Amino acid sequence: MASKNSDTLSSVTNALRILEHFSNNRTVIYVGELAEELELSKSTISRLVRTLEHRGFLARDTQSQGYILGRKLLTIAGIYTNTNELYREVGPVLSEIVQKTNESAQIAAIDGSEVFYVHKINGPYYSDVGTQIGQKNPIHATSSGKLLLAYADDDIIEEVMNQSHQAFTEHTITNPIQLKKELDKIRSQGYSFSVGELTDGNYSLAFPVRDFENKVVCALSIVGPTTRMNKEKMKDYMRILKQGAQEASERLGYDG
Repeated sequence: MASKNSDTLSSVTNALRILEHFSNNRTVIYVGELAEELELSKSTISRLVRTLEHRGFLARDTQSQGYILGRKLLTIAGIYTNTNELYREVGPVLSEIVQKTNESAQIAAIDGSEVFYVHKINGPYYSDVGTQIGQKNPIHATSSGKLLLAYADDDIIEEVMNQSHQAFTEHTITNPIQLKKELDKIRSQGYSFSVGELTDGNYSLAFPVRDFENKVVCALSIVGPTTRMNKEKMKDYMRILKQGAQEASERLGYDG
């Protein structure tokens, strides 16, 4: 019986691993590639893929004969967005911020040692800012991540500090001592600003959103190319984003 339960769990895990292989840069998957990358036999991958297709989680791509995501995932995503409090309550604020700044705006929450993007609205002058809904990024290399880390519990901060940090550009903060100083600065000024730390040529500005317990539950940020940023815009963006974060906090019950 134990062996059967173990096999069942393994099958579920492998099916989820298949779905996790999709990304904005990889919208079609193939049995042969998956077998090699997941180190499973083609027959095992084929059975899992056929099951996922039968349940609507995958669909056959008629052009490439590979597999694409199925409609069932859209149904589940819809349920998530309708029931997730951050998406539902903070989301409407994003539209106002995009209209006022003409930049992309996003909501991010902490997920272990990474930052997770709950919602995002692209600005009218959209460029590749390196984030998508559902995507995770390293917590030390983004304004949202650093801000969330600054207000996180001590055990989470300590855990992140004890990890090695990848340098994505020459501006990425990888030294734990420097990172701690950055977190102190963020707590002191009440916001986080990042220039070219994850992607060269991009900036991001983030403010904290609090709930009814005065706990920082997510970061509200804008992101765009540095070519559209200057001192005057920075002042306006800080005011707009601060007001947006205050409004979002009040929608979550914060009365401070």
